[in-house]
Amino acid sequence: MNSKYICISKTAFLLLFILMNFASTAQEGHRVFKFDQGSEYQTEILTNSKAVVQRGKQTLNVNTVSSVTKSFTTTQANDRGFTFNIKIKRMDNEIDAMGKKLSHSSETKSDTTSVILKALDFMLNKPIDVQVNKYGVIQSFTDYKAEMATDTLVAFAGLQPEAFEKGTLLSIVADFTYNPSVKKNFSWGDSVEIDKQRLVTKFWVEDINQKTTIIKFSTSNTTKLLNSNQNGTYVIDNATGIIQEKILYTISTGYQISAGGVIYAVSRSTSVSQKTKRIK
Repeated sequence: MNSKYICISKTAFLLLFILMNFASTAQEGHRVFKFDQGSEYQTEILTNSKAVVQRGKQTLNVNTVSSVTKSFTTTQANDRGFTFNIKIKRMDNEIDAMGKKLSHSSETKSDTTSVILKALDFMLNKPIDVQVNKYGVIQSFTDYKAEMATDTLVAFAGLQPEAFEKGTLLSIVADFTYNPSVKKNFSWGDSVEIDKQRLVTKFWVEDINQKTTIIKFSTSNTTKLLNSNQNGTYVIDNATGIIQEKILYTISTGYQISAGGVIYAVSRSTSVSQKTKRIK
């Protein structure tokens, strides 16, 4: 697997794990979510990424812009939990590598001779069923065979992988229940070490009212090969617990090892803007 990809997905997983601790820090108990069967939420994700890969005197610069539309449809709902059918509905990509540009749009026919474009098309409309309990914590999930959509391709195209991990929160929800006693500037922190990765995070409430809560965070993730620092903002709808908006900025530096054992120096900056709303 691509070590850059692993760092990104594990960072997302660890952040979701830490966010679950907010309930025990600022409120009593975990939030119980309510989703109607047949409801659909749509997420729009805009990602800008700049990466530099270096081996000896060889340097590869890769700049990418991706726009992804993803749907979360509730196929089952009861008092124990929910099943979501999740898939990418639309994708636009601009990849600029060594002065050569590659464009991809899911709404137009791709050049069938391009392996990259084929793989990006392959990722479209491949549903994943994710089961969560009433607290929004993932219990199980199915996956599709993604031989073409490899980890390296996902990282190269600047896409942000979905972090499906049992025991973590579904990515569009926050374990937060509005409490008038929680005020602006309330802060908390945590650190987690899993699979030799250490994540140290500080959260604070930027603003809060009866309708929405804005939480900001700053985190550092240290691994054997790669270090990452991330700043972010979550805008949470207090009525539903849905994260209406995410703004993330990440800087990663370090090394990755290819399947053949070749070591590359890598650095990458990524900005992500994500908005989620109910459409059905």
